[in-house]
Amino acid sequence: MFQSEEELVERLVQHYKNYLIVRELGVGYGVSDLVVVRNKADMLRFIGNRNGTHLKRIDEIKVFEYIRKRNGVNLEELMSEHFISRSKMKYSVLKNLQETGALINEGSKYFRAPSFKLFSPVVTAIEAKLEDWNKGLAQAIRYQRFAHKTYLAMDEKYVHRADKNEFVKFNVGLVSVGSKIIEIVKPVAQKPTDSIMRYKVAEEIISKKMDLELRSII
Repeated sequence: MFQSEEELVERLVQHYKNYLIVRELGVGYGVSDLVVVRNKADMLRFIGNRNGTHLKRIDEIKVFEYIRKRNGVNLEELMSEHFISRSKMKYSVLKNLQETGALINEGSKYFRAPSFKLFSPVVTAIEAKLEDWNKGLAQAIRYQRFAHKTYLAMDEKYVHRADKNEFVKFNVGLVSVGSKIIEIVKPVAQKPTDSIMRYKVAEEIISKKMDLELRSII
């Protein structure tokens, strides 16, 4: 039915139009064709509260989380707990966290800024393939690191080739896409396996939203 994966993705975008949708979101485990945010209102509120600021790197999230759970941390402790060079820790990670408003530096210690929070969106990650279900399934499995549900969406013309037992085995959903969108295998919602990547999704969404706004202005 579809001439390209791009056409298939456009059909999915129409289907999920009432949700917050982000295209081609990469957080370290490949680039998901679509990420659908289920808690849209909470995500938009979080974006508004951030006023465009976002954490750019995984290291920043890891260090922030470490500091958040403690009552003041000095540079030496951070160095002992993270595999980051002193110069990068001090002049990149900590510097960026302070500029973002995430941390407060008091003397030799760093504290979390009370108003700064991370957010874990409830997301469904979708990989789109016309017919290569093996490759699509492998990619969808990787997205379980950050998504509560993952799906492979296939052209209805080829979806019959997919081995449904493999999708059940790995808890990945299978969707047939055509004039109608039919859920063939329904996955069970589960907690993402990588807690840091859950937060990275939200930070990347803020970044994507900023890019979209800039492009619309230009």
